[in-house]
Amino acid sequence: KNIIIFIGDGMGLTTITAGRIYKGQYLKHGYGEEEKLSFDEFPFTGLSKTYNVDKQVPDSAGTATAMFCGTKSDSGAIGMDTTRSKTNAKQGSLTSIMDWAQAVGKRTGIVTTTRITHATPAATYARVYHRDWECDSKVPPEAQGIHKDIARQLVENAPGNQFNVILGGGLSPLGATNQNEISTVNWEGGTEKVCSRTDGLNLTQKWLENGKVDNDKRVFVQNAEELEEVDFKKINRLLGLFRNNHISYALAKEKGEPSLKEMTEAAIEVLDRKNSNGYVLMVEGGRIDQAHHQNYAHAAMHEVYEFDRAIEAALEKTNADETLIIVTADHSHSVTLNGYPSRGNDILGFANKPTDPMVYETIMYANGPGFYDHLANDTSLGNNPISFWKNFSLITQEERQSPTYRHMSTVPLKDETHGGEDVIVFANGPGSSLVRGVFEQNYLAYVMSYAGCM
Repeated sequence: KNIIIFIGDGMGLTTITAGRIYKGQYLKHGYGEEEKLSFDEFPFTGLSKTYNVDKQVPDSAGTATAMFCGTKSDSGAIGMDTTRSKTNAKQGSLTSIMDWAQAVGKRTGIVTTTRITHATPAATYARVYHRDWECDSKVPPEAQGIHKDIARQLVENAPGNQFNVILGGGLSPLGATNQNEISTVNWEGGTEKVCSRTDGLNLTQKWLENGKVDNDKRVFVQNAEELEEVDFKKINRLLGLFRNNHISYALAKEKGEPSLKEMTEAAIEVLDRKNSNGYVLMVEGGRIDQAHHQNYAHAAMHEVYEFDRAIEAALEKTNADETLIIVTADHSHSVTLNGYPSRGNDILGFANKPTDPMVYETIMYANGPGFYDHLANDTSLGNNPISFWKNFSLITQEERQSPTYRHMSTVPLKDETHGGEDVIVFANGPGSSLVRGVFEQNYLAYVMSYAGCM
């Protein structure tokens, strides 16, 4: 009857293991290694092959298109197959699980900690040549007037304009920028930049006006307090946008931002109706990925913790006999859990003794900006690896506990890259037995379709 798919963006096996240990240590439950995540005991698991048609190591657009539309595609493609064209918006266009759900009378919704127009949520409703086309200002000249930007598709086109719940960040792409927004932490990375509209449209206003046509009870909220005040059973559709860009990392959440757990609970309240055909909900912990891209290991681990809390809440609020819950990642990351640290060692700490000639961290990255943060200023010391890196005694404990502290990386890159290994799929509820073995990522769309009779 009901399907909830949880996407931990970038949550590969290393991230799951490290996140489990972090949870145990954060909650002071013991050493950490013996801790359990809410989905650890799901009865069925499988491995999903994440490559894109054109990439050995994938991006989130192609992987989301595979999971939600049932067709593997190119890196960057949203809701389109490999025949996509910049000059023909219909060529290669696909339908998604949300189209299939709505066709059989199910209620639908999306929840994310990223912009609602970002790659993973976008693939549930948009068909566009490239993931970057979130605003009209990002659509290139040769595609203007042909391809509609992602934000407009959400509000103007099916299935997005029929969603019962839309919760996340991304006021700016919808033309409703909050000019008084405050950011207390200076997060870095390309994803911290967000496009703005040049066509003058306020799509949040248009979304509200769409409800007046058929007397459809709608509510638009912009902070946690407003969300808490909503009588969910008295409305049909809920739009909540809580930041101009992404929702802040949970480790340093700004005032007025709801947690992923709170958004998930709200979504289920709106979607769950007696005597209905059920619902399909996509929930994304999207900032796991973005933290990894900047080698923000602490922020990434705390995002996993918050993601786990959301899944726990969903398990409590749903009937296991009629709800299929899938937990997976779209792809992995080039993060490692290494060394020989002692049992119960701080997962964010050192892998060896501080007195050793060369100290290194348990969580490290194959590449990324952390390289520069740990590189010794004096590079005239030659090829001695011990003198190549800053001495950790020069980094205070306060600096290491900062949300923006970067862990070490081997190859210097502006942004850390994804990992190409298979990701785990956990499943519980009706149809979960279909998740077993090793399969192509697009198989998941058909698991949901079959389980939900869509």
